Amino acid sequence: MQKFDLVDNETALSYPGHVIIVAGDKAGITGELALRGQSHPSQAEPLEVAIHQALLVKQRDALPIAVKDDLGLWPARLGELVPWTP
Repeated sequence: MQKFDLVDNETALSYPGHVIIVAGDKAGITGELALRGQSHPSQAEPLEVAIHQALLVKQRDALPIAVKDDLGLWPARLGELVPWTP
């Protein structure tokens, strides 16, 4: 099972990797991939697509991946979220 770091509004700014921003609702969970060093996240797309894109980017640059899930929508089947502290 995948493990992802869990960040919030404060810790996301100092995270040393990329961040998947979870949004939507229980009927349709979306994700936006915020790449480290870029000012704007990608377009919102199905969460699984955002995760796949993040893993592809990680293969290329070896930076870690975090999840920012303010609404608690992350489904446990997609991996474990581990709180990250700077």
